Amino acid sequence: MRRALISALLVLAARPVAAAQQCHPLAGNVWRNPGLLVGVRLDAAGYRNTSYEGDYQGLAPTLGFNHPRVAVMALLPAYRLTRNGRTTYGLGDLALAVRAPIPAFARGAFSSGLGLAATLPTGDADNDLGMGHVMLMPEMWFNVEQDRVQLVGTAGFARALTSAGAASHHDHGPRPIVNPMNLSEVDASLNSFVRVHARVWLKLGLFGAMPVGTVNPHGVTRIVAGSGLVVTVRGLELSAELQAPLTGSPFLARGVLQVGYRFELRRRRPRS
Repeated sequence: MRRALISALLVLAARPVAAAQQCHPLAGNVWRNPGLLVGVRLDAAGYRNTSYEGDYQGLAPTLGFNHPRVAVMALLPAYRLTRNGRTTYGLGDLALAVRAPIPAFARGAFSSGLGLAATLPTGDADNDLGMGHVMLMPEMWFNVEQDRVQLVGTAGFARALTSAGAASHHDHGPRPIVNPMNLSEVDASLNSFVRVHARVWLKLGLFGAMPVGTVNPHGVTRIVAGSGLVVTVRGLELSAELQAPLTGSPFLARGVLQVGYRFELRRRRPRS
């Protein structure tokens, strides 16, 4: 799920000029104006696993910047986590990501590129607020636009940079509670956007991850479906989504709300 969060935030990292392209800024033909996005992400979920039962709420300031050749973002969440009636507060893991289009595949209706995301262990792993190690997540992404419909897909690999001691945190499956991942996994996502109004898009999405390698003795395959909407009003961008697991049970249900404002950074005209 951590990669799904990063991908969603990169989708909001810049609003393109054309309304039909506003859902996904990573295609080269939509990066017409550099921009800076400042926002916040709110999420709430209930969960149940073999050790704990409860809920959590997250608040994550986000910062993103896009350029015709690259998009970058950073996110640092803070959580309120309840486990078997006991509540813990603390930071989660810092997430960083970068994506860039491949020029040869950044023209017309289809575009594609590469990305790299990473999480740093700023969260407390003992309290299920962080992984306890660095996670690297390279990926490929693509974008297809046709009239009022847009498809955005990713395929990637995630691998923990961890010692045997840190790996013991995963002896009973993916961790942490607030964003479970296997120590090594392949994943993919596909999101469709349908424009129902000049400023409103409906979204349907699917995300899946499968453990790979011997480092995951108790790995779990996770598949999550989501639906929601995206609204843009000038520089203001709002995204709301409800997610439900189809397998793997990373949570019982989760709601996600993202609010951001994009500042266009235009080049200064030379004085005559």
